[in-house]
Amino acid sequence: MISSRRRVCLYFGSFNPLHRAHLHLAQFALDSLPCDEVWLVLSPLNPLKDRTTQLPFAWRADYIRRAIQGEPRLRLITLEELLPLPHYTVRSIRALRLLYPEYDFSLLIGSDNLRLIDRWYDYQRLLRIIPLHVYPRPGYPLEDIDPAALPEAMLHLHPEAPQMDLAATELREAALSGEDRSAETAVPELWEELRAQLLSLQS
Repeated sequence: MISSRRRVCLYFGSFNPLHRAHLHLAQFALDSLPCDEVWLVLSPLNPLKDRTTQLPFAWRADYIRRAIQGEPRLRLITLEELLPLPHYTVRSIRALRLLYPEYDFSLLIGSDNLRLIDRWYDYQRLLRIIPLHVYPRPGYPLEDIDPAALPEAMLHLHPEAPQMDLAATELREAALSGEDRSAETAVPELWEELRAQLLSLQS
């Protein structure tokens, strides 16, 4: 019997801001993984980090909505803003499962984060409850991952996934310096608005 349950890949990130590489990876998941939808789970930023680089949560959420309008298989999730601190991925996934019991979830994760997963809160439970689709990150080749080292994990390695070779930090720095890298963002027409937001954080 074929299951009618929707399959969702969860893609967590601060998306500060969302850019083309994020969207390329989400599109790869839709095209190539057992995935009917990709949910962009927007994370509040670390309060200990430099506030002059942290775009407001509401602004980032609106930016993502603009970027994904017209693509019904991409969905913004702002749940973490409502959850009590501290935010942990395993807790957010548990909350999503309670809210959306009709969906089957998997997790998109970079090879850099997988390398450090033993530092995550309750990581062993996380590995047991959700399949992980691992995409390559510069400096962290998938060939270095030994699935036997994480026997409880449901690991799926995807060397064919697009390389995430663009960092949001680069785009923020370019915007502040006056360089035009709007074509690399998720919403090029909002480049000047992005720049204005960043400049307002500097004052």
